[in-house]
Amino acid sequence: MEIKLDRENNKLRIDDNMKFTYWMLRFAMICNIISASLNIFTSQISEWNILTWIWILTGLFSIFILFYIFKFSTAEVIPLDDIQHPVPKNFFGRKRLSLKLKNGKTRHLPTKSIKEIEQIQNFIYSPQKVTN
Repeated sequence: MEIKLDRENNKLRIDDNMKFTYWMLRFAMICNIISASLNIFTSQISEWNILTWIWILTGLFSIFILFYIFKFSTAEVIPLDDIQHPVPKNFFGRKRLSLKLKNGKTRHLPTKSIKEIEQIQNFIYSPQKVTN
C-alpha cells in the first residue's frame, strides 16, 4: 500500500488492492442474497422453521451491506478537483483518513502515520488547487 502525491498533475495516486477486495465482497453478498432467496421462495410459508428465518435475516443483512459497500470509491487516481474535503476519523484510538468525493462516495486511505495524514491534508488544501 502506497500513497503518492502527484504535485505536477494535482492528483492523488493510491496503490492498494481495494478494487479487488470490494469486488470480492460484492460478489459474496450477491451470492448470499441469491442463496437466501432460493431457500426462502422454494419453501411454503407453512413449512418455515428457524432455518428459514435465519436465511431471511442473512438476506436482509447482505442487502444492507451491499448498499453500504456501494457508497465507497475504489479509484486509484483521484484528481484534487474531485475531492470535497478530507475526513479524519478515530477508530479505537487509531487515526484514519477518508476523502469525501464530489460524486458522493468516500475513499478510505491506507495511512500509516499521523505525519502522512498531515502531508495528505496539506496537499489537498494547497493553494494550487484553488488557482486551477
